[in-house]
Amino acid sequence: MAALTLATCLAVAVLSFICTPGAPAPPRPFTTESMLMDATLFPPGWSNRPIIPTADSHGALEHPSRDMSGDGVVVHEIYRYEFVRSAQREYKRQLDVFYRHPLYRAWGKAETTLGFATRHVACASYIAPTTEGASRCGMLARYGEFVVRFSAQIAPAAPAALDEDELGELLVKLDDRWQAAMASLPTPSP
Repeated sequence: MAALTLATCLAVAVLSFICTPGAPAPPRPFTTESMLMDATLFPPGWSNRPIIPTADSHGALEHPSRDMSGDGVVVHEIYRYEFVRSAQREYKRQLDVFYRHPLYRAWGKAETTLGFATRHVACASYIAPTTEGASRCGMLARYGEFVVRFSAQIAPAAPAALDEDELGELLVKLDDRWQAAMASLPTPSP
């Protein structure tokens, strides 16, 4: 009887840990929209399009998105969750859905942990590219309670489109922005 009671208590404790969302994410001294890419991160010739809310939020509190005007297709989305554990689950779900497809190939180190984030970058050939020889590269990252999805068309032969080096520089700039923002402390309330 004691063994059955102990096993039941252990099962309840494990289920409670797995099913509870954990502590809410801390307040942040920045807005989710302020973390979206902007033209300052791009080579000359690119400009901002309006920030738009999106419908497929997957349970996120916020899900803004921005496309860039330029030569090629670039999209940046951010999902902000109330709980870090919810963001962890969504990161894994999107990784399994979008990046485990055989058309994608790893770009650089596919999945890396940056100390403040987990990130996966992969590329796939377009079925119908707008530029000959173009690939679609995507990044999926998790920064605390934020899941970030970024995709860009890269076209090495097109001088006005992003190439692999420019994409790498852009991803480093986005990571630097996130690292600085996540390291900043919230402003205390009066």
